[in-house]
Amino acid sequence: MKIFSAIILLVCFSIFAQEANEVRTTFEYTKKVKQQLNAIKKLPPENYFKEVDTYRLALEKYMENKKRVCEGEFSTVILENDTVNDQSAIDNAKKGNKLSREERKLCFRELKALQVTFINNMFIARKNYLDHLHNKRIDQLKVAREDAIKNIQMSFSKKRRVIKRKGRN
Repeated sequence: MKIFSAIILLVCFSIFAQEANEVRTTFEYTKKVKQQLNAIKKLPPENYFKEVDTYRLALEKYMENKKRVCEGEFSTVILENDTVNDQSAIDNAKKGNKLSREERKLCFRELKALQVTFINNMFIARKNYLDHLHNKRIDQLKVAREDAIKNIQMSFSKKRRVIKRKGRN
């Protein structure tokens, strides 16, 4: 029984470790963010509201952390851990690993490019969603027009008038 419990415990830890280590380096994290940026503009219009917030929140969190890295508040190692509450990591980052002036410029330039890409891709996704809604409403308007014309045709048809006249007598 103890062996069985130990095996289950090891399996659980290995699964947890795999999930926690999904993003191992800053480069992998940045790559994941760039994939999310590209995924935004390809969102199907039908799923826009279901999915856009998850992308938006993750990307805004990354950009906020990136800004803090550029300002020298903490090192990029914290971006890997996906937590900024570890005080020892923040203290260690403040002691060393400061960015040079050129590195800061480059960091802010990269942050600006990410933000511009984010805004442009959000625009594309939102525009596709609005175009989808517009086309859907145009189709509804066409159906309503056809129904109105059918109703008018029916009210003025000869067969209907004859039936009405016979019904009055």
